[in-house]
Amino acid sequence: MTAEATVSTRDRVRGVANAALSGKGIFIALAVILIAAAILAPNFYAGVNVGNTLRRASILGIITVGQVFVLMVRGVDLSVAAMAGITAIAVTTLDSSAVGILAALGIAVLVGSANAWLVVRRGVPAFVATFGMVLVLTGAQLLWTRGGVSAQAPADLIGLARGSLGPIAIPVLLWLLATAASTWWTSRTPSGRRLVLSGANPRMAQLSGIAVGGKQWLAFVISAVLAVIGGALLTGFSGYVDRSIGSGLELDSITAALLGGARFKGGEGSFVAALGGVLVLSALSTLVVVLGLRPETQNILKGVVLILALTLHLPARRR
Repeated sequence: MTAEATVSTRDRVRGVANAALSGKGIFIALAVILIAAAILAPNFYAGVNVGNTLRRASILGIITVGQVFVLMVRGVDLSVAAMAGITAIAVTTLDSSAVGILAALGIAVLVGSANAWLVVRRGVPAFVATFGMVLVLTGAQLLWTRGGVSAQAPADLIGLARGSLGPIAIPVLLWLLATAASTWWTSRTPSGRRLVLSGANPRMAQLSGIAVGGKQWLAFVISAVLAVIGGALLTGFSGYVDRSIGSGLELDSITAALLGGARFKGGEGSFVAALGGVLVLSALSTLVVVLGLRPETQNILKGVVLILALTLHLPARRR
């Protein structure tokens, strides 16, 4: 077998595996996990487990929608977890949760704009720019609370995050609305398609008169704003705030977005498939708990899924 044939075979295998983890394939993977859960841990389907899993998934899902936007324009946002943490501090320390959310939204616009400025105007890689923002926001949290990050969530936020509208939990409804609106905007409207094109082929987009930098700014601001919404819901669902609130949301959202077909090269990604990616991660987390496995197992599984997603999505190095 020639080297070219070997590479061709390897690429075909990669293509099949990649297709299996994006688009409709991610829901096949979800079905496999749910069937395995029914066999290994029937308690997985207890009402409280299903309800809590979906509420946790919706919080991650809302933040993942923003992450998909950023990946579409060739970026990545590591500051979403820290932004969710700032939101938690704001809603528990200011006069009311409404004032806290408004303040957090203002901060989100500033954070998203700063991330975009560093990436677009200064040419800083998105990973570095948003990691720097994580340090800024973490330090701001400590200054704001003087190191004492511990408080009860406001009652109205608890009611919102744990409430339902008919048979559908309110956070789940918000997640579905965000997913549907984002899908419609990027696929059905000229402005949304221009955002996708600005990530798929920035040079062509510029020649077509598209303000590529403006689309990148919009993506980073959307990501920060959705992190505020996710952070407010997380605060209400948890019922309290501590230093660890929101921890891990940045990597989980990136993993879910990659499972949904997003690429670091930009211009790709499905909000619906990312929804499936979120459900896969959330189902795995619940299954670990129901099976009584050590908490570290959850991180191992997430790490394996992330590495698998990156391996399948990055191009193979040809010799």
